[in-house]
Amino acid sequence: MQNNNTNVLPIEKVISLLSYMSMGIIGLVWYIIALLLKRKLKYFLLYNISQSMIIAIILAIFKLFIDIILMLISKIPFLDFIVALFNLIISIKIIRFHTLGFSFTLIEFLVFLLLLYISIGVILGKIFYIPFLTKFMNKVIKQEK
Repeated sequence: MQNNNTNVLPIEKVISLLSYMSMGIIGLVWYIIALLLKRKLKYFLLYNISQSMIIAIILAIFKLFIDIILMLISKIPFLDFIVALFNLIISIKIIRFHTLGFSFTLIEFLVFLLLLYISIGVILGKIFYIPFLTKFMNKVIKQEK
C-alpha cells in the first residue's frame, strides 16, 4: 500500500470509486471535463481513473481472447465436448443472493474481489499495489506529467 504525500479530497475518492465501479466510464467523463476546463487532475485521481480504464481493457481483451480460443477449439472434432464442459463450468453460479436477485460466477466473483480490494484503498485515500499493473501505471502517469 502506498501513501500519497498530499491529502485526497472526498470528491476525488468518490470519482475514483465510481470510475472503478463503471469500468472507467465515469473517470473518462471526469477526465474529459477536466481537459475542457483546463484543470489538471491530482496524481491520486489520475492514477485511479487510468487504472480503472486499463483494468476494463485487460478484462475485455481477456474475454475476447478466451472466446476466440474456445471458438477455434470447438471447430475441432471431438473437442467441442471439452469446450461445452468448460463453458458449463465457468457459467456455474457459485454465489447466489436470492433476496437481491443476482449471483456471481467464479470469474465475476474474482473481478468483484479485485474491485473490492481497490475500492478499500480508494476509500482510505491510498494506492494499493497490484503486481505488474502498479509499475505500469506509474510509468504511464510519469510520462503524462
